[in-house]
Amino acid sequence: MRKIILGILALLIIGGAIYASKVIIDSKTAPKPRVKKEVKIITTDTITNSTVSIIIPANGNLQAKRRVELYAEVTGVFKPTGILFKTGQEYRAGQSMIIIENSEFYAQVQSARSNLNNQITAIMPDLRLDYPSSYQQWQSYLDSWDMNALTPALPQPVDDKEKYFITGRNIYTTYFNIKNLESRLEKI
Repeated sequence: MRKIILGILALLIIGGAIYASKVIIDSKTAPKPRVKKEVKIITTDTITNSTVSIIIPANGNLQAKRRVELYAEVTGVFKPTGILFKTGQEYRAGQSMIIIENSEFYAQVQSARSNLNNQITAIMPDLRLDYPSSYQQWQSYLDSWDMNALTPALPQPVDDKEKYFITGRNIYTTYFNIKNLESRLEKI
């Protein structure tokens, strides 16, 4: 019997606690906020159009919009131009940026020209005997040879036998090597 009374009493206490909490929750009402009327003061100013300079401080490295990379197709030594050749240096249009001493390369071209002259001179006796119709044009070519001028075009062979003979002596290879060197020499 004592357990039953304690159980009923516990239920009454729990029920009373629930009812009391509900009453407390329902009794809480939020007060209505009061609306404050504010009068704002506005100032006006007369505007005139003018140029406003904008200054933006910045730090960093600049890069050229149009970069130029230089490559030398010939070897040689730089000669001084009076202006240092370094990053950021300014040059005007048509101004020499660098000058390359080309005497060594020019000597190489002269050596190749001399080599071609020697090769043609060496085949002249064979041309006179085996290809007499072509001998005169090759002799005229040698007579008009100028070591200091651009190498002139080789005479055209009369037939395929002469062409094979000239090719077999590496005349064409030497000629085109000289033309390659001369085109590089013109770029200096």
